[in-house]
Amino acid sequence: MDKLFLGIHSHVVCISKKTGDKLWDTKIKSATITNVYFENDFVYAYSGGHLFCLKASNGEVVWENSLKGFGYGTCIIASESENTALIASQIATQQSVAASIAVTASVASSS
Repeated sequence: MDKLFLGIHSHVVCISKKTGDKLWDTKIKSATITNVYFENDFVYAYSGGHLFCLKASNGEVVWENSLKGFGYGTCIIASESENTALIASQIATQQSVAASIAVTASVASSS
């Protein structure tokens, strides 16, 4: 896999690991944090109470689910993948980064 998938504000972005070039950028309905997860040629993104499935090859939205009745809080994305330990580690890292961003933003706004 030579691609890196990023959830940035209201976008899911695919970057080439080899060159750093942006390969595609898909705007989705969003809040400030977009969680992303890659599996089997699809990127799953959660933001603003919506779950999206995008094609990893070009960023095309395959489907969207508004997850009615679940609110807009933090979402942890997991599956039946053989890479469960790696996925759990990635999720923990994403949550740590998101918490750091929230603290930094809070401190900056109170200054």
